[in-house]
Amino acid sequence: MTPSARNYRLTTLAALISATTYSTTLLAEENTVNLDQLVVSASGSEVDIKDAPASISVITREDIERTPVTSISELLADLPGVTGGYTTAGAGSKITFRGMPDKYTLIMVDGRRVGGSSLTGYRPDLVGQDIDWISPDMIERIEIIRGPMSTLYGSEAMGGVINIITKKVPAQWKGTLSANYQKPDSGSYGDTKQLGATIAGPISEKVGIKLGLNKTDSEADTNPRGSSGLDNRSVNSEIDWQINKNHKVTLNLNYGLQKSESAPNAEYEQFRAGELEHKGYGVGYEGYIGNVKNTVNLYHNQYNNNDQSVPNGRGGYTTGDSEANETVLDAKTNIPLTFGVDQDVTIGLQYKEEDIYNRAVIGNLSADKDGNTIDPDLNPDGWSGSLFAENQLYLQDNLILTLGARFDKTDGFDAHLSPRAYLVYHPNLDWTIKGGISQGFRAPTLKERSPSSGTYSRGNGCTSLAPLGYTSGGCTMLGNPDLKPEVSTNYEIGANYERSGYQFDATFFYNDVKDLMQNSLYGIRNGQWFTIQRNVGKATTSGIETSFAAPISNTVKLNGNLTYIIESKRKDNDEPLMNVPEVTANVGLYWDINEQWNTFTKVQYLGKQAYNKEDSIRFAEAYTTLDVGTTYNVNKNLSLRAGIDNITETIVKTGDDHGDGNPRVFYMGVTSRF
Repeated sequence: MTPSARNYRLTTLAALISATTYSTTLLAEENTVNLDQLVVSASGSEVDIKDAPASISVITREDIERTPVTSISELLADLPGVTGGYTTAGAGSKITFRGMPDKYTLIMVDGRRVGGSSLTGYRPDLVGQDIDWISPDMIERIEIIRGPMSTLYGSEAMGGVINIITKKVPAQWKGTLSANYQKPDSGSYGDTKQLGATIAGPISEKVGIKLGLNKTDSEADTNPRGSSGLDNRSVNSEIDWQINKNHKVTLNLNYGLQKSESAPNAEYEQFRAGELEHKGYGVGYEGYIGNVKNTVNLYHNQYNNNDQSVPNGRGGYTTGDSEANETVLDAKTNIPLTFGVDQDVTIGLQYKEEDIYNRAVIGNLSADKDGNTIDPDLNPDGWSGSLFAENQLYLQDNLILTLGARFDKTDGFDAHLSPRAYLVYHPNLDWTIKGGISQGFRAPTLKERSPSSGTYSRGNGCTSLAPLGYTSGGCTMLGNPDLKPEVSTNYEIGANYERSGYQFDATFFYNDVKDLMQNSLYGIRNGQWFTIQRNVGKATTSGIETSFAAPISNTVKLNGNLTYIIESKRKDNDEPLMNVPEVTANVGLYWDINEQWNTFTKVQYLGKQAYNKEDSIRFAEAYTTLDVGTTYNVNKNLSLRAGIDNITETIVKTGDDHGDGNPRVFYMGVTSRF
């Protein structure tokens, strides 16, 4: 239906160039051509990446094996339009898209949401992203969509989507063992050790199983703005029952445990010290009736945060446990049609129930925002339901129009319709032009809309009060049952050129957000400052993403990308959005010395970015890092790797919740396959 597909992928490259060869060459992200790459996250059905109705990047298994993966966010840090993964802790460690905060990023594994642990913490912005609950050795690829996908995925996908695709159960038993070690070249940063294992294969003719284990130990930094240390363990399993060639049932069981220890004098991570536990389980069905594909998933995520320590507003700390639960039903049907033109129709539904218990910050108030006595809700819950439809119309062999809409109803809020339209045009075999308009949607969380929710901040959460006379002493942030959902309208247009291994891509995007939720002054009661979440804000983000790939020879490739943020600010007061670099650039060179040995070098530039510091907005300076690394395949079953991240040891210190940049780190690793 479309011109022959020649797909590119944006991959992370880094290369150790030997001391005698290519000692000054710079290397970055690999954008290679892949003739058969299909993606499942950008539309209701599997499509060629070149025809995908979205800005999408793919990280492959090959990319994952090049460097030690102690955090999946590090793999995403080099992609265009992506910010994050460049600090050990704080806001700089979280993945965001196109200037939108991390709360707008939806994370999934095989199309299933991983849930959210943020509400179990003291402050959601101080809790890490739920991206490392799976063994890296189980991952086949990661699909990253930059821009809203609320039409398909609902509320949480207003900024973008990370979909981690795991390996399929093979016809024969296979497994891997891996070990990685990272040693910072600084006494104030802790070492990291990682061990991983996978095994998968058939139990019988129709039943197969896959199992992944991961253990990552990161020692605490003595640096007060560094990581508080983490012991991360996860077990991921799946049983597949292929009833017949047209019908399959899967059972998923997952468990994870993250233990953190406060670093000495830690300035912000001490609030999440404790034990975070994740339990996930679900059952899925995938089957065909004729050429109609049906997919159903029913799954549950539970997070328990035990022994966390939070400030109580009385000069001390309160220790307690918390729990968040969600149960999700996803169902969709793909119907290929020929009605005037070839079409691929997807219809589906989602229903979700959730509840939260976090006595430290939810149900801890006996009076509402107006001072009226209330019976605190210690265990708020809620539900949401949605219906969605999408149609890919192949108007011509080289022209595809995607139309979609989603109807959402969240407990306590009016129904909302999120539409989108996207056009992909191939004027010839070398060029692709694509663009579209979509709407994003995010409903307030249970905590944000709870009238008995109160979170005490020692200062960084009170910055909005500075113009009103606040100087110090902390404040209490209140929930608000009168909040409205946030809504964004988003536009993008881009062009891609590919020929003989050369590739260039450029995309312009513009996001307009209304009813932005922000903390603002509510009042002063008994000498205590109070803020409250209100829909007082409007914000815009706009920018340009570019990427390129150029084969210098049969064994050497030059790659890179650049993201320039034209605008990223609130409209109501012109304040910049936090933690958004004005310019992000990655450039690199990749060299296959021979069939067994490859090397890479990567350079990343991060422009200045705004962050909150006490009672004012400040800017972190721009900086550049240089990474080098190498991989040697001893044989098809054994690979060795080593390298140095941030050779120049460029570390930006902000002294706030943003976190410091990573130091110079030496690493080595090994992977064995059997």
